[in-house]
Amino acid sequence: MNADYAEMVGLFRQLTDEELLFRFRSNALTDTAAAIAAEEIERRGLDLPVPQASGPEGAEYAGDYAVVARFLNPTEAYVVCSCLKMAGVPALVADVELVQTNSLWAAALGGARLLVPALHVGAAREVIAAFNRGEYALPDDDESVG
Repeated sequence: MNADYAEMVGLFRQLTDEELLFRFRSNALTDTAAAIAAEEIERRGLDLPVPQASGPEGAEYAGDYAVVARFLNPTEAYVVCSCLKMAGVPALVADVELVQTNSLWAAALGGARLLVPALHVGAAREVIAAFNRGEYALPDDDESVG
């Protein structure tokens, strides 16, 4: 047993039952720390809780992320991503750093990917189609500006 392991065991032994259980449930411990915490919980005769899944409380699993669009221009990817978010569709842009690092790689990589959870693919495609039809376009002759 190395000094770090022994020190960690000592730290977990100093925690109150509530603190120990809270840290174990947080799912933020390393594998080693979680094992030590579980041993300490069993040593104290407490019921071993199930670690909580990380993420917002009440959030439901909406499926793995699926690619709904690809863009050679990262700015356009972020604009469409914002439209999706505005429509209530969770979305994120991936591979932008690779495309921006070397624009010649953009076509080879397939561009920046726009991802949404599988549960939201249909809604995302509707928003993207509306974007492509120009429904999100701003008028060119807006006299209220400037």
